[in-house]
Amino acid sequence: MIDRVAEVDRRRTDTRDRLLSVALSLFARQGYATTSLREIAGALGVTKAAVYFHCRTKEDILTGIMSGHTDTLNALLDDAIPRTSTLAGREELLCLYADYHAAWGLDLTRLARQTDTEISSLPIGAEIRRTYRRLLDGLAGPDPTLLDQTRARTALAAIQTVALAPTLEDDEDQLRDAALTIGLEVLRQGQPTMPPSASRTIANTDSPGTR
Repeated sequence: MIDRVAEVDRRRTDTRDRLLSVALSLFARQGYATTSLREIAGALGVTKAAVYFHCRTKEDILTGIMSGHTDTLNALLDDAIPRTSTLAGREELLCLYADYHAAWGLDLTRLARQTDTEISSLPIGAEIRRTYRRLLDGLAGPDPTLLDQTRARTALAAIQTVALAPTLEDDEDQLRDAALTIGLEVLRQGQPTMPPSASRTIANTDSPGTR
């Protein structure tokens, strides 16, 4: 009996995860406002009632997507922030965030930008702001000056600009490496930076996997 309940719970979780993944893709591709629950159900190959079982509104779906995002990012921060008292630790955090950003893909950043007003009005909006405040504080380092805080924001923005590329004609990996190079240079106050691949090697050596 216990095994049967566990199997049902697993299937429900799998279906919900697929729902959030499909919805994220549709929202990013054709717009949050113009995507209906019926379209999401059709893309999933289920009935609209099945979607209602997991999420009754698009706001519930948006909250689910962003909750998964913040949970993963907070786990990364819990691991990395204790080492950000040094420049090497802050560089590691930026490299880890760049890999995290790549793992989530461009759809999430595009969705967040197009639904900024909707997210701000939901409870998850406050959690997202707290999470990114932690990220910026970690990148700025202890007792940051205004310049340190501005560098942290600029370095973070460099990573996120990949999602704003006008076309996908450029190689996405090259775009990400270029963005990380700029972000690291900003954190290092304009000093030359090692190649992004080398920085990632250091980050992966100094800390356990966080994704």
